[in-house]
Amino acid sequence: MTAAPLPRYRATRWRRFAVSIVPILVAVGIWWVLTLLLDRPRVYPTPPVVAEALAQIASGEGEVGSTYVHIAATLFRLAVAFLVSLVVGTAIGILAGRVRIVFSLIENVLWVFLAVPSIVWVFLFAVAFGISNVVPIAAMTALLTPMVIVNVAEGAKSVPSDLVEMARSYKVGRLQRTVELFLPYLVPYITSSARTAFALGIKLVVVTEVVGLATGIGYEVKYWYTRLFMGPIVAWGIVMIVIGLVVDRLVFGPIERRVSRWKGPERGVQIAGRIE
Repeated sequence: MTAAPLPRYRATRWRRFAVSIVPILVAVGIWWVLTLLLDRPRVYPTPPVVAEALAQIASGEGEVGSTYVHIAATLFRLAVAFLVSLVVGTAIGILAGRVRIVFSLIENVLWVFLAVPSIVWVFLFAVAFGISNVVPIAAMTALLTPMVIVNVAEGAKSVPSDLVEMARSYKVGRLQRTVELFLPYLVPYITSSARTAFALGIKLVVVTEVVGLATGIGYEVKYWYTRLFMGPIVAWGIVMIVIGLVVDRLVFGPIERRVSRWKGPERGVQIAGRIE
């Protein structure tokens, strides 16, 4: 009997996994050798030191409170800023992409928002609102929303003008036009913006938490930095990497694959059918 396709697929999958894991093992090996040579594990932590810190994080018992409480606080701030940025950015992006004067009015403002470093936004909002959850959420929203607006606006410009004219000729209302015409065309752009915004948010949330907050991963990082103990800092960095990978693979990956199958001329035909 001939071999079934499934084993060949498994072999390919495991081969890809092996190829992807090799650079990580090499990097860990180099890291281990260098830190052993430097022989300062508190400042240059070895993999066992970081592994011990990861085990303490996994146990939930930290020196400044439950590690799970800090992780939950960080994820809450990230989720709120991400959702606000996505909703507001999509709404403004559709308007800016379809009304040229709107994009001209906000174009320079968007680039100013994108150019201002995250730490500047943190201090500005800290002065304006005091030390609270508002500061990291507002700072991340100010940085993520412009990026979503730019991406969605470019997508809104790509909606075929003949479909827009047909919707107008059938006197389709603005709400229906947005839901049944623009949004289906913008799904790939919104998905890409969401994926990029979340990846950027993972990097920003820790920075925005460093200033004054008493909870969150950023607070943990600041605590261990003041004690010049780098092992827990590296461990918390690994935690953020794992969170980002899990969300990307389990949430955005499947969504993007599903969206990629829903492209091409047939999309315009389906939308035209709904408008008619």
